[in-house]
Amino acid sequence: SSGINAEYGVVSTQSTGEMVETFYSFHESLKSVEEVLDPYLSMPLDEMYDLLTPIEQAKSELTTAYTVNSLYWAFLTSQGAKLEQHPLKKEMERIQMYMRKVKLLECSLRGERPPTGHNPPTHQKIDKYAAARFIKRGLAKEKNMTDRLKEGETSSTEKD
Repeated sequence: SSGINAEYGVVSTQSTGEMVETFYSFHESLKSVEEVLDPYLSMPLDEMYDLLTPIEQAKSELTTAYTVNSLYWAFLTSQGAKLEQHPLKKEMERIQMYMRKVKLLECSLRGERPPTGHNPPTHQKIDKYAAARFIKRGLAKEKNMTDRLKEGETSSTEKD
């Protein structure tokens, strides 16, 4: 049955059975997260970091920072805070910027083209063949222009 909790201002349209199912599903999700995190939580952080490459260490640090900030964001949102101008928003954007930089570095170390997505890559790949065509055409036009000027000079000197 639906109910109103006046103390928290919560209106529930779920039946008790639906709520139990929702909590059970949430509990199962938490268990799967624990299973994924268990290898990381079973050893001390400094030992785990010794096994990681510098790129993996940076990714781990950034993921941790972003996760903590996201949880704080969710907490503030649940408290009704207006986050448009909150410093946390700028901090999360800063972390995202470093995540993109690590991804670009990772791609360049593997010799891959960086992902484009919504954020343009910081460097562009030059199409050598297209550049060569532009240069050849430009030089050809320059040569034609020079030849025409020389022809014009010779025809004007012949008239004199």
